Amino acid sequence: MPPPTELAGSRLCLTPPAVKDIPQLVLLLNDTLVAEMTLSIPFPFGEIDAVAWLHSVSERRQAGTAYVFAIREADSAGLIGAIGVHLHPLYGSAELGYWIGAPYRGRGFATEAIGAVIDFAFEHLGVVRVQAMHKYSNQPSGKAMRANGMRQEAELEDYVVKHGVPQTVIQYRILRREWAAARTGG
Repeated sequence: MPPPTELAGSRLCLTPPAVKDIPQLVLLLNDTLVAEMTLSIPFPFGEIDAVAWLHSVSERRQAGTAYVFAIREADSAGLIGAIGVHLHPLYGSAELGYWIGAPYRGRGFATEAIGAVIDFAFEHLGVVRVQAMHKYSNQPSGKAMRANGMRQEAELEDYVVKHGVPQTVIQYRILRREWAAARTGG
C-alpha cells in the first residue's frame, strides 16, 4: 500500500506541494535567512526555481526516494513552509529537512510538522532511523527536533562549505525503538 499523500496535525495539514503554491514559494523563499540555514535553496529564489523544485519533488515521490510536503495552516490551507524525508534505503534511514517562512516562525509549526513527518517515516516507510541536521547557529531548529524526541548525536565541525565558508552542524536522530517507546509511554 502506498504511503499517504496528506498528513494532518492539530493546526497543520501537510500535502504535496502544487503549482498553486508557486507565488507563495517565491515570496517565502526570497529570504536570506532560509537560504543561509538550508543547503540547497538558492537566493534569490525565483519562479523558475519553484517550478524546478516542484518537478524534483514530484519525481522523487514517484520514485519512492523522498516524500516532501507543503506545510499549511489547516484553517487557511496557505503554504507556510515545507518538510520532507529523503530515504537512504541501503541504511534503513531517512534524512529530515524543513523550512518555515518568516511570518510563521516562532509559533511551533516546525515542531508540529516534524512530529507528523517522523510518525509518517516510521509508520509508512519502514525506516529504523530518522536524522536531521541544523547549522550550529540555528538553535531554534534544534529545539524543535528535541521537542519531538530527537537526540543530539554529534557536532560536526566544518561539515559543509557554503559560499566558501566551512559550516559546523549539529546532528540529531531518533530511532524506531525510541519513537515506539515514547508512543507507548515506555
